Amino acid sequence: MKDHIIKSNGNLETFNEDKIITSLIKAGATPEQASGVLDYLKPEISEGASTEDIHNLALQHLSKVEHKLALKYSLKRAMMSMGPQGFVFEKYIAKILDKYGYSTKVGQILKGCCVDHEVDVVAKKDNMVFFIESKYHNHRGIYSDVKTALYVHARFVDIEKAIKKKDSNNIHYYGWLVTNTKATSEAVKYASCVKLKVLAWQYPEVKNLQYYIEKKKLYPISILTTITKNQKEVLFDSGVLLVQELVSMDADEIMRLLSIKKINTMKILNEIEILLG
Repeated sequence: MKDHIIKSNGNLETFNEDKIITSLIKAGATPEQASGVLDYLKPEISEGASTEDIHNLALQHLSKVEHKLALKYSLKRAMMSMGPQGFVFEKYIAKILDKYGYSTKVGQILKGCCVDHEVDVVAKKDNMVFFIESKYHNHRGIYSDVKTALYVHARFVDIEKAIKKKDSNNIHYYGWLVTNTKATSEAVKYASCVKLKVLAWQYPEVKNLQYYIEKKKLYPISILTTITKNQKEVLFDSGVLLVQELVSMDADEIMRLLSIKKINTMKILNEIEILLG
């Protein structure tokens, strides 16, 4: 094993064993399993290997020894496999929020004081309303920066001002930035200052995006290895975004929807059982 690797943003950094262990444990590995994967990786990692190379090596090993853990470890990649655009991701976020007791609407046009705005997701819970911008990225190393946070907050302020000018009620309104990758430190700093909510990969430290997915097993169907890219697109187009939604369908329904044989359907259902079991 060599001493340096290339991060997803292109920067060179010293290889850190603790980061590998931590990422595996967050995916559900025991300390013993994480140490076993690290022992496998050490002789395989070459000088200048990328974090993507290391992730792939870990996945290959886990797929052979612990399929469920391999699936969960691939969650970040699955989040980036929802298509070239962000339409599926915003619907996915709405479905996650639905499972946590919010009522949601996707793709709403709302009047601001100055201009109209298209809001990705409007979520309501109790006496709170959240105007959500979902920033989707399909490549590693692309983060939501302070310019994004500035834009999301400015839009929220315009919408809130228009609402309060028209109605006087006991509703509390919030702007919310949700992203499938990370937010930069400056974006987080600004958001904290103006009280803009941020939900991102590994942010906040505890109740972050992975937390809400893992807690109720709200995995996207793109995490499954037993369905092809085209089949995933068919499911997305049909409004089937969650692995849980496939469970609620019978085998014949899946066969018809994906135009596949029963043996392939059973492979899908078996993999789902492994993931959710």
